[in-house]
Amino acid sequence: MPKISILPDILINKIAAGEVIERPASVLRELLDNSIDAGATKIDIEILHGGKKLIKVSDNGCGMDQGDAALCFERHATSKIKSEEDLFDISTLGFRGEALPAIASVSKVTLITSIGDSASGIKIDLGVNQKKEISDAPPLQGTTIEVRDIFYNTPARRKFLKSTTTELAHIIEMAVQKAFAYPDISFSLTHNSSEILNVSSASNLKERFIQLYSNEAAAEFLEAEKEGRALKVYGFVSAPDFARTRRSHQHIFVNKRPVKNPTVNHAIYSAYDNLIPKDRHPAFFLFIDVDPQKVDVNVHPAKREVRFETPDEIHRTVEAAVHEALTPHSSKSYHADQHADFRPQSYGDSPLTDNPFVSESLPSISHAFQTDFFTSGITHEVRTFFHIGESFFAKVTDNGLLIMDQHAAHERVLYEKFLANTSIETAPLFLPLRIELPVKEYHTIIKHKEFLHGLGLDVDAFGGNSVIVRALPGELSKADMKGLLMDVAAGILEEETIGIKSDLTESLLKNIAARLACHKSVRGSEQLTSEELSKLMDDLGKTKDPGRCPHGRPTTILLSLAELQKMFKRK
Repeated sequence: MPKISILPDILINKIAAGEVIERPASVLRELLDNSIDAGATKIDIEILHGGKKLIKVSDNGCGMDQGDAALCFERHATSKIKSEEDLFDISTLGFRGEALPAIASVSKVTLITSIGDSASGIKIDLGVNQKKEISDAPPLQGTTIEVRDIFYNTPARRKFLKSTTTELAHIIEMAVQKAFAYPDISFSLTHNSSEILNVSSASNLKERFIQLYSNEAAAEFLEAEKEGRALKVYGFVSAPDFARTRRSHQHIFVNKRPVKNPTVNHAIYSAYDNLIPKDRHPAFFLFIDVDPQKVDVNVHPAKREVRFETPDEIHRTVEAAVHEALTPHSSKSYHADQHADFRPQSYGDSPLTDNPFVSESLPSISHAFQTDFFTSGITHEVRTFFHIGESFFAKVTDNGLLIMDQHAAHERVLYEKFLANTSIETAPLFLPLRIELPVKEYHTIIKHKEFLHGLGLDVDAFGGNSVIVRALPGELSKADMKGLLMDVAAGILEEETIGIKSDLTESLLKNIAARLACHKSVRGSEQLTSEELSKLMDDLGKTKDPGRCPHGRPTTILLSLAELQKMFKRK
């Protein structure tokens, strides 16, 4: 008997599904790509239980006749390419003809479609083992496809799906990405009969940005635009003052296809060099329109990556586009090439402030230090506590010079207070605060509002994608409540993405407590009094881990007398 045999089609399709279909959001991506390629101007999405039970997409595109509808579930059946040359000039989102047969191999599918003024439509049901039933259906404009019970016949893969909340978050992100890339198309999304997204067609990209993220969010971004040879870069990048602690809301679109690309990513970060601290990240929605013959979109089975023919030119044009958008804000840049050791750390969402210890020459630094410390009339108390730059202060001790990062120290104190969850005093707001959030973050916050209530944060739904904040921990102010809620949502999604369940786990509690502490902690630009510094040091000494902030950074550094003697060559 021969050892080599040809695999049956159903098994081939399941293998393909393993590459193309990772989760319900992958199914949605492929269905939306087909609807967009079909010329739809209106797309409606219906989801049940995070897409595990149902993903339904209805469009008003060109539809299919009976012959095309019968063929579309065959492997490598496509209307997008005809010859080998077409592989190197792809202008559509779909082109392989693998998506529908792969989806049908791991789910139950119903397709209803018709074209133009056809007197009737066609309905195709693919059930268990892809058994196909074809029948007539009432005519409709475009195509409706239902995908039910994903991975019902591959339980080993179904068990790797995350919670409904996490899968829904991925679906929302996919829908928002497509809606952003195609502002001329109307999109709606419902989950378990509850409307999540509903945007009409927009006249331009800026209008679509506001539809999806609000006027307030749009105000934090700068428009970028640059043309090169056979390419155009445009979109929105966050102003330096709105850098984030996580790599969230970073989207790159190549010919309107959402992708990950290290060349583009590096170019964007290069433009922000010296404008934001190294531990902060920009947000961006950047589009690159390039000649299809200059980019290979066939390098990843899930179409997440692309390869450019001229990556150097892409890098130069992207960096130039972002840099020019940021140029009016470059007055806040750090001169990292001069005295990099003096560069301050800045955390949270507060604006960065200029630091003379960074931007001035070394003689000026010495002069500033002398003016601050050796002025006539200095008391012993001031000699004991004195500020260094913006974020640090020092205290003379019997063992040497103790230098403390006041933000990191305060973070540790507040973190353990939030973590204990016993000494948090809730402060009701005289005027409740209404905050509009992006779709994904809104649903994450509402899903976990009881959890947040346990941390002293009283949040509830307020219609649309807005929440109402009625009370917050006394330790917090309402000045940056939107940034806090965005950060909290990112922490919850981060935990769920790596498999943490959405109940009150210790890991999730620590994650949220660290974010609350970071937002309330004293900033580097705030000058504390000697009494406040003394209390901070006392409070830090009472914590379980006084040497580190919740993110692992040191809170204090001791320059011992022995180390100072070595520095001055006295040993």
